[in-house]
Amino acid sequence: MQPNSDGKYIVKVIDFKSVFLPSPADVLQLLGLPNNFVKLIPSLEDRYDQPLRVSRSSRAEMSKKGVARPTIKKLLNWFEFLPIPIKRFLSVPHVLKTRRAMNVGSNAGLWNALSYGYRISAQDDEFTLLLDFIDARAKVDYQMVKSIKSEIRKRVIEENDLNAIWLAQVDIWIEYSSVPAEQLVFYSLYAASENTQFSRSEKENSAILKAFFHLFFDFYFSAIAHYELGLSLYYMRCGAKEIGEPHRSFFSSVINGYNDNGRACFSSMLSELRTILAKNELGSSWRSLAAYIDIDESGECAENLNDKQYKQLKDWRNGKNMPSANKLRKFVSNYMNALGGNDVDSVLIYLRIARGIDALVVRLCEQVKDESVVSIIAEVLAEYPKYFERYKQNLV
Repeated sequence: MQPNSDGKYIVKVIDFKSVFLPSPADVLQLLGLPNNFVKLIPSLEDRYDQPLRVSRSSRAEMSKKGVARPTIKKLLNWFEFLPIPIKRFLSVPHVLKTRRAMNVGSNAGLWNALSYGYRISAQDDEFTLLLDFIDARAKVDYQMVKSIKSEIRKRVIEENDLNAIWLAQVDIWIEYSSVPAEQLVFYSLYAASENTQFSRSEKENSAILKAFFHLFFDFYFSAIAHYELGLSLYYMRCGAKEIGEPHRSFFSSVINGYNDNGRACFSSMLSELRTILAKNELGSSWRSLAAYIDIDESGECAENLNDKQYKQLKDWRNGKNMPSANKLRKFVSNYMNALGGNDVDSVLIYLRIARGIDALVVRLCEQVKDESVVSIIAEVLAEYPKYFERYKQNLV
């Protein structure tokens, strides 16, 4: 890390815009997790009970105007007290691999760092298969971005020629994505077309949006499928599931209920939790599920408390007054205790994924001013079960 012209050190947030490989910062933000190093510090302090003696104002400036060398020295010294194999993480081969990817503008660098850091710090868990997918995708993205940047430097491709840039990567999409072939073909025809949005028919515009949304969600669908399969395999390894028992996708059920739950994955996820309650004879109503929400009030009668819980759950289903991380964890803990289970973290991850997909949908609707967007997105989301089945077959 080198100081800027003012002698300050800035911990930069790296976020290269990419559909094939979105940045870790973007993905972590969608999941409601710390999406940069400065935001991660409090979590590390709590987890390892090792406070960093740096003021709140200095922490805030780390990713903005920068901090002086003494603050950086405190940060590095703090790392020495954490039970993290920092020397392995900062090994020369790994640092060079990360830097090469960042230099060409690929998010592969930070994904490599995140994946490697997690692998050397964690025990066996459900993320192994997901990290394998991330590593493979990052490797391909680095080579693709490097090749395109090289072609631009050689003037083989013009920097503003979006059609040529797309054609330079379409073979990668064909080989390394699960986007339907007909959608890639259609998007290629659109990229080569000189027609503007105003000279195309409404039907053509809808078809183009559909093709783009297939590309846009490919990374996320693939990552979710690998997480689900990794979770199933982990359950088998730790004896929570029989070896050879079929892999089933819980999130496919969430997607299948998308349209019936206000076109919101989080609401559909809550509906699935309610269904599980009913199967365990713990009630089938929304009020039954709402009973597991903690209300921070005392001295209320039981009926009034239940009404407050129900109102809060109704807000969650409608995307309003969404719960904090702590409140959501308490809700899931209460819910799992009633079921006699202890796998709180996986349920929380599914809820985070659901909120992340909803956030992506909101983002797309804001970016694309077209009345048909919502229905087109719903149609593309319905493709997720096919992703799960495809990757499940790859395990055989």
